[in-house]
Amino acid sequence: MNSMSSREIYRYYSRPDVQQAILKVSEKREVIGVFKDGAFSTRPNTLRYPKDIMSQVRSGAVAFHGSLERWSNPMAVGSDNYESGRSGWDLVLDMDCKDTEHGKVAVAVFLEALKKHGVVGVSVKFTGGTGFHVGVPWESLPQTVDYRPASEQYPELARRIVLYLKNFSREYLERALLKRWSVEELAEKTGRQVGDIFTDDGIDPFKIVEVDPVLTSPRHLFRMPYSLHEKTYLVSLPVRPDQLEDFRKEDAAPSKINTDTGFLDAYTENEASALVIEAVDWTARQKKAKERKTTRGVPFRRAVPIEFAPPCIKNIAKGLADGKKRSLFILINYLSSLGWGWEEIARFLAGWNEKNRPPLGESYLRGQVRWHMNRKKTTPPPNCSSRGYYEDFGVCTPDEACGGNKKSIKNPVNYAAKKLSKRKK
Repeated sequence: MNSMSSREIYRYYSRPDVQQAILKVSEKREVIGVFKDGAFSTRPNTLRYPKDIMSQVRSGAVAFHGSLERWSNPMAVGSDNYESGRSGWDLVLDMDCKDTEHGKVAVAVFLEALKKHGVVGVSVKFTGGTGFHVGVPWESLPQTVDYRPASEQYPELARRIVLYLKNFSREYLERALLKRWSVEELAEKTGRQVGDIFTDDGIDPFKIVEVDPVLTSPRHLFRMPYSLHEKTYLVSLPVRPDQLEDFRKEDAAPSKINTDTGFLDAYTENEASALVIEAVDWTARQKKAKERKTTRGVPFRRAVPIEFAPPCIKNIAKGLADGKKRSLFILINYLSSLGWGWEEIARFLAGWNEKNRPPLGESYLRGQVRWHMNRKKTTPPPNCSSRGYYEDFGVCTPDEACGGNKKSIKNPVNYAAKKLSKRKK
């Protein structure tokens, strides 16, 4: 839905069920109107009665955004020492994505992660754009953490929880995405280059679905349930977790929705205590841990010939029918890590591409080389154990130098260094 007239917007917010659904979540929150151009109405403000909603709609408000923080007096927010009036806060994970189907997969993964930590009173809401909000209400959180009131530990504690959950869910999300889409499809659907979603150990799932802790910042607002979206005019619609798989964006059209499902209204008191303890402990360990050493390539003075390459690289160099885009990413990072100049790399790739069945488009090939040239640092190809790479398209045939079936070599660059070292000896 691309647009609504002022009369249609007024008619939607005139619905008593919509008004009551918005007011239910507005209690103890700062809530402000948002206009068509994205501008906010005056802060602070709140909604207490249906007439408050309609007054803002008559002034041009299309959407309503509310605070994650709960206040004893929302209208005092912004004054000196206003934080003393914070009575609590809700944990809301913002699943920001370009493809709603990706967001649904991410929501399912995070719901399972929360369940593994004993948190089952979780709410899900379509934002009205393309993403989702996953909410854990204040009542589920422990009221005291490290002998301090949790209400005073916002946003630091919320950020710790979000970062911990991202770390906990990362591998599960990567697997879930690759189970449904290839790397090339994920890149295409997100409008990214294939190389942009890769890391040393696989794809970065948070380049596909961003779960940004920025939502956990002081006085940050989120779109209220049953509010319209100021750009799409779809409803920010709560969705029952068991109905998530069947949800479609069209279900959020104002004419189709009902207000049976709530948001941030299902909880068991203190059920998120284990989650919070794990998040706090994980953060402490992260601070104390030394930076992990990662393979950053070997400083070779000259280009290391392809004869020193491991079997996987040599198999790729013969040309492929499947996995060509991933292999291009592998070759560029392998060769650049081994001292090859960009002209040498471009010539090698042009010859390699002629062996592919069918070849990649020349413009795509040049674009990938140009993208990597403009990067500020050289990174190695994915590690040998990374999912979605060598074994996935049948080029992993380890030899004795690889460690045989044990695969003791971590990265193709390490293999070349090992072989070169033996030659020098």
